[in-house]
Amino acid sequence: MRWLVGSGLGGPGVKYRILTGVIAVLCVCVLSAQSSRPGEAPPRDTPAGQQNTPPPPSGKITGRVLAANDGKPVRRARAYVSAPQLPEGRGTLTDDNGVFELTELPAGRYTLNVSKTGFISLSYGQRRPLQAGTPLQLGDGQQLEGIEFRLPRGSVIAGRIYDELGDPMPGASVRVMRYQYAQGERQLVPAGGAQTDDQGAYRVWGLNPGEYYVNALTQNFNFGARGAALGRSGAGPGGRGAGGRGAVGGRGGQNGPPGGFLDLGVSDELQKAYAPTYYPGVGSINESRAVTVGVGQELLDVTFNLLLVRTAQVSGVVTSVDGSITYSGQVSLVPETGSGVGGRGQPGVNFNSRINWEGRFSIGNVPPGRYVLRARGTDTDPPLFAVQPLTVASGDVTDISVMLFPGASIAGTVSFEGTDPPDFSRVRVTAPSAETSGTPGPNPNARVDKDGNFTLDGVSAGSHWIRSAGQLNGWTLKSVLVTNRDVVDAPIELRSGQALNNVRLVFTNKHQEINGTVTNEQGQPVTDFTVLAFGVDPDLWRPLARQIATARPDQNGKFQIRSLPPGNYYLVTVDPAEQGEWFEPAFLDEHRIAAARVTLGEGDIKTHDFKISTR
Repeated sequence: MRWLVGSGLGGPGVKYRILTGVIAVLCVCVLSAQSSRPGEAPPRDTPAGQQNTPPPPSGKITGRVLAANDGKPVRRARAYVSAPQLPEGRGTLTDDNGVFELTELPAGRYTLNVSKTGFISLSYGQRRPLQAGTPLQLGDGQQLEGIEFRLPRGSVIAGRIYDELGDPMPGASVRVMRYQYAQGERQLVPAGGAQTDDQGAYRVWGLNPGEYYVNALTQNFNFGARGAALGRSGAGPGGRGAGGRGAVGGRGGQNGPPGGFLDLGVSDELQKAYAPTYYPGVGSINESRAVTVGVGQELLDVTFNLLLVRTAQVSGVVTSVDGSITYSGQVSLVPETGSGVGGRGQPGVNFNSRINWEGRFSIGNVPPGRYVLRARGTDTDPPLFAVQPLTVASGDVTDISVMLFPGASIAGTVSFEGTDPPDFSRVRVTAPSAETSGTPGPNPNARVDKDGNFTLDGVSAGSHWIRSAGQLNGWTLKSVLVTNRDVVDAPIELRSGQALNNVRLVFTNKHQEINGTVTNEQGQPVTDFTVLAFGVDPDLWRPLARQIATARPDQNGKFQIRSLPPGNYYLVTVDPAEQGEWFEPAFLDEHRIAAARVTLGEGDIKTHDFKISTR
């Protein structure tokens, strides 16, 4: 202060103002020191919650993407990682040199996938089509570098579609399908599709190598009056209308007489239509021939003719059990031997109709075959249901009487075993069908009230699981008790109108775990195998059983399985040819002999290490 006053910085007035400012600053410092004494709150402009802010995550995964055929960099390929610690995942694009960099990653167990249009998508460590990849374990602040992907070009199936006379069939929908495990069952699922051009040519690209079945169908099933006579219904992709482009009356049935259907004296020729046809020109998947493509192969002559068949009109009336007309809902036909996603017939081949205001329905262009008719009436709450077999031969099937019955109801309570249970309002109770073909319409679910009670109405008759839905992080369904019998792993058979009461759903936050390593004789990690755990009881060897679980070892050879309920298990390393093959009883029976035995109690954590011989 002596230097400030006597430094010659102006006259007495200036010196006075400087002295006054210095005194003021000293006063502020004293007051600040007093307010920061031990035990007192920090200054107002430095909130306590910001004192120990953790640093942002600093993990990193970098790599390069090259084309498998020529080794050139693949630019603008998408690299994407996902992990429980990163619920929304994170992605980036490769640069001109094919390099990608994923930064600011928290510690966790990651799945890394790379994809680009025209190429086959790959996961890190994947050795076969549709196989799960090798997880990447990333430590806090760890940097994984030098990861390399070699993306193969997608395979191609192409050809031409002709009519019964050998003329090109433009505008036909062509679908390439393959068998794979979906929801625990081996099903025929779509893998790609295209539409024929004016020359009847199609080309489906970007396929994985493998065995495929090719199917073609046309929305323009009919060419004239019969298209108008079919009402607001049809068969085709997604069940869209079947009336041809030359159909009279637009969507049909809207401007007709009461009942909605016109009698136009349809000729036998107009009752013919092109049925969904499989390569090499047959009407059933069981008669079709598979085509096989290798990695990046182009198969260019998968050509066949559509089948022209005499189709039928299936129509009738829908009533409730008391004889009253049902004026709202849906009727569908599912091929008895069909196999598709969710078990709802051949993929994309649906035959359905709305129920009109007089309780009538009409489904046109139905090829001959055996079907299951399923109906759902929605003019009541809860809805009504019907299921009955139906055979379509060489002519129309008319005046079918479909009687709807009330569904079943399930009522009970929900409870939690453990500390800090979630709010009951976050729980939903549902009853998905355990049958291969379900009733059309949404699967109902029930909200649990504040006291833990629920009532689920409108469940169709048949075999059902009792399951939960909703956001219950850290909690799993432990048991479903019906008259003191646990049916969490067994479907319940429900009758029309049945009231199933006193059902108890019990949740737990205790988790069982099996972990360990997979190494060779030299102690080096082995990542090419899958660790499989499955219940000792063969009655539990079924699709989506809770007692069947798998894990791939990470880059360090470590694996972890946390989804198993308490019980006795076989534990073994396998190399399945196809993802989901472990749900086949024959596959499990083959591997149980060489498997280890593990018993899991509630909350148990067991460790088991595998040594894989490389000789």
